[in-house]
Amino acid sequence: MSASDRPARISDPADLIIRQFEPQDLPQVMDLDREVFGGYSPQIFTTFYEYHPRTILVAESSGRLAGFILGFKHTPLEGRVFWLAVRSTYQGRGVGRRLMLSLLKIFRQLGAVSSTLEVRISNRKAQALYTSLGFEPEGVCPGYYSDGEAALIMRRRL
Repeated sequence: MSASDRPARISDPADLIIRQFEPQDLPQVMDLDREVFGGYSPQIFTTFYEYHPRTILVAESSGRLAGFILGFKHTPLEGRVFWLAVRSTYQGRGVGRRLMLSLLKIFRQLGAVSSTLEVRISNRKAQALYTSLGFEPEGVCPGYYSDGEAALIMRRRL
């Protein structure tokens, strides 16, 4: 990694900008998807953007995509977090927390009273983040992911 590829250190929360996804962000989102082994098609992001533009957010630091969150209103009273990803070089710096809090605020503005998400049973780091944000385990969905791993279903009142 060259010096120009390294992210600037986020020393001040003001250095991180949370904003709505824009179509020109797609190449960086796809790059992040590859980094975290998401395996999603670009069409999923463009379709979500078409139907749920308010609930797709990016975290940007010094013009570089640091993280991405995709959510939608699952029912009139419930928001669902579909995907949260943070570049490895930005993990542990509050990027995921800021994205989640921003999305939960939008869900409340849209009239949701709760939010749900699924997280891999093996992803203890993400589970710790979600628990710290008030999400509680609600159940397990066996074989949820394409590799057969189960998902922990978590819910939070807004």
